[in-house]
Amino acid sequence: MNFEEVKELITMLDNSKLAYFEMENKDGYIKIDKSMSRNYVSNKIDNSEINTLNKNSEAVNTVNTISEPVVNTSKNEEAVVADKPKEEGVEFIKSPIVGTFYSKSSPDAEPFVKEGDVVHKGDIVCIVEAMKLMNEITAEFDCEIVSVVCEDAKMVEYGQKLFKVKRV
Repeated sequence: MNFEEVKELITMLDNSKLAYFEMENKDGYIKIDKSMSRNYVSNKIDNSEINTLNKNSEAVNTVNTISEPVVNTSKNEEAVVADKPKEEGVEFIKSPIVGTFYSKSSPDAEPFVKEGDVVHKGDIVCIVEAMKLMNEITAEFDCEIVSVVCEDAKMVEYGQKLFKVKRV
């Protein structure tokens, strides 16, 4: 696919009600997913912005640049974390799926974990809702919760940091 075909495809999908598109042909593979944009800043790009992109770049790289959602908080948090020196023994519990992060089982319940809590391997630390299924996220090792990185009831991505922890 050339750049003009990719640009036309993006425009068609942007103007449609489709949330997900995937295609593979002899020229390559393309995947565009608009369904993750619920709690994200709008990622619509007008034609003038597309035209300013490097026209010599590969179509796949262009699609990834254009279709990747811009996140309000996690990108800023990652920038802040990147500026800090690495703390000794600090690790993260990350989301294994895309979905909505919940720190407690119901609005009236206490959070599964709080800062300073010590959890053991297999203990539930939060829930990530995906496609109306409540997925319990468990600790993979014994650890102390240093901080909760996510906001309750906000979208999380695959691999996004949920908790900052230290092994015990």
